[in-house]
Amino acid sequence: MTERRAHLTSLFTMALAVVLAYLVTTVVAGQTPQTPQRAPGTVEAGVRAVLVDVVVRDRRGQPVRDLSETDFEVIEDGVPQTIGSFARSFELPSGTPPGRPPATGTAGAVASPPLVSGPGITAIVFDRLTPEASRLAAQAARSYLGNKEESSDFVGVFGIDVALASFAPFTRNAVALRKALDNMVSAATVGFTSPEQRRALASAEKTATAAGQAADSAIASAGGPGGGGAVGGAPGAALLASMAANMERDFQLMERDQQGYATTNGLFAIINTLGRIPGRKSIVLFSQGIEVPDAVQRLFLGVIDAANRANVSIYTMDAAGLRAESDQAKIRDRVNQAGAVGINTGYSGDSAGGAFTNLLENNEANLRSDPANTLGELAKSTGGLFFNNSNNLRLGFERVEGDLRNYYLLGYTPANATFDGRFRNIEVRVKRPDVTVAARRGYFAVRDPGGVPVNAWEAPALGALEQKPVPNAFLVRAGSMLFPERGRPGLVPVVVELKTAPLTFQPAADGKSYTSDVTVLVRFADDQNRVVRKVSQHYELTGPIAQIDGARKGEILFYRESELPPGLYTMETVVHDALAGKSSVRFSTVEVPTYADSALRISSLVQIKRSEKVAEKERPAGNPLLVNDVVLYPNLGDPVSKAAKEVGFYFAVYPAANGPAPAATIELMQNGKLVAQLPMPLAAADPSGRIQQVGRLPIDQLPPATYELRAIVRQGSQTAVGTTMLRIVE
Repeated sequence: MTERRAHLTSLFTMALAVVLAYLVTTVVAGQTPQTPQRAPGTVEAGVRAVLVDVVVRDRRGQPVRDLSETDFEVIEDGVPQTIGSFARSFELPSGTPPGRPPATGTAGAVASPPLVSGPGITAIVFDRLTPEASRLAAQAARSYLGNKEESSDFVGVFGIDVALASFAPFTRNAVALRKALDNMVSAATVGFTSPEQRRALASAEKTATAAGQAADSAIASAGGPGGGGAVGGAPGAALLASMAANMERDFQLMERDQQGYATTNGLFAIINTLGRIPGRKSIVLFSQGIEVPDAVQRLFLGVIDAANRANVSIYTMDAAGLRAESDQAKIRDRVNQAGAVGINTGYSGDSAGGAFTNLLENNEANLRSDPANTLGELAKSTGGLFFNNSNNLRLGFERVEGDLRNYYLLGYTPANATFDGRFRNIEVRVKRPDVTVAARRGYFAVRDPGGVPVNAWEAPALGALEQKPVPNAFLVRAGSMLFPERGRPGLVPVVVELKTAPLTFQPAADGKSYTSDVTVLVRFADDQNRVVRKVSQHYELTGPIAQIDGARKGEILFYRESELPPGLYTMETVVHDALAGKSSVRFSTVEVPTYADSALRISSLVQIKRSEKVAEKERPAGNPLLVNDVVLYPNLGDPVSKAAKEVGFYFAVYPAANGPAPAATIELMQNGKLVAQLPMPLAAADPSGRIQQVGRLPIDQLPPATYELRAIVRQGSQTAVGTTMLRIVE
């Protein structure tokens, strides 16, 4: 199963690779570290101040309002921190005269008047609920809103299924919010975590177990694994039944992965929006449990970090209400059942008895699907609360509303001021007995991501960007290209290429398989060093140990498309080998011009390494490197041998509307001098008006040297030029 998934991952990676292209500003890794190309005087030397919003309640669950700065302690990674700022945001108790603080609770101490809080901001999120759970959750939300026309807080209503859906934007219009809740209930889906899905999985597991037992008995009665195993025989029938059951189980596992991706991506989007607003915010997440398989675990941790950075507390509510039997008890029974199967049958992984292994593989997923685990961790780690085993979810909303209006805000500059990408644990203590404290649990020590969420696997890579000198552990090529498409004039595809030979491939403890853990990350910072875009890919390569030598001879090709507004950007690229703790960093400059709608435009000039015809269903829609039914593979800076006799190139032209027909010229320059020049007839424009031009340049008569290849397009009085460097060797 692991090998097959690795193969599928490899195929997916190769599908991305076919859309790569040569970059006008390709950066080739050298033997010496590079100097960051950043605007001078704008980069801070260490971690910026950390803000922690803290909710303190007494033993009755009431807010404690009279604490002062000296009542708090902040511990980061076991080291006490100096609190640099202190503020209180409280809703004054009814009857408190203006300007007078609430009653104190310790030895006559009088705190400074609290800052009166304004409206809070809450996102109500429904994560793939069954119809009954949707009804229960919506009922709790309606109870919170009441019958008033305007709510006290700004509230948004969202749903997560295979994608994020907005039922109501953030508003105080309670009438619109109640209507949105009605729409949510009518759109409820059984989703990945429905009872039907769980029953199907349990049935598949039971069928696989029974089929395995039948196969084991049939094989034994037929004289061993080699006897009577034909499809028409009893052992063969049992094997087919087991295969069918396992196929159902594998399908369920794939759906679990997809559910985890959908939930985490939806939460990322909401947190990113809330992060632009100052102060404490909250998410109320109704869910029946979040599946967090291995493939999604790091994304899940990234959600927690993003919420903490944005001062967003997540309150999770088990939308299934009061459960007749606890999920922990069900999980215990499944684990015990799996153990009994192994003891009673002695299945091995080489026969139909693989059902035992299948059941054990499910145990971890069962544990992670228990709401008390995933939902509890999400709430606890972000300073929220988890509400379960209760049909009265209204109490949860009351707690959310109270926390939004009653909290302290502490700020400190970490004693460890290094951007090392590591997770820093935060503990907030209060010097008063019999109180509970809720606060964020930590953060990744990376430079301000500019509102862009940080995934757990990205943090070490971002830390590598801050090392002095920047690391250069292995050869990496990275860069960008411009394709000013109509409707997407700021389209900036990025590409990173590296060989797998210098990466770490670690054999497993049993000596049967290998793993490799690599992150490729690219982000763009504007001329003020504000991060505006970030893209990344986490590669967990696994396979049988016998194939480790082949894996070391592979290649990672990373491609992503970003859209940037006009401006000058620093493109920061890092490849991080997690197992070795080594990285390589590249910096380059990207300029996105300002284009008028009526202007003639040209893309980057792409040097072609090879091309491949693809079937219609496999063509990457909207990709600028797809020419008719052919995808172009790039040359990422490798020299071209004269023996090749010619080199292919490609560029796209975007003519100005209502202008004369454009004309093109190809020029070859060396040391600023013209070597050759020839006109080039342009292809016909596609329905959007774009011209995709492919050509070939003979090189067998050229002496070995470095040349500049230029494509010059003229349309009336307008001229557009694309260039690339061409190195020819014997």
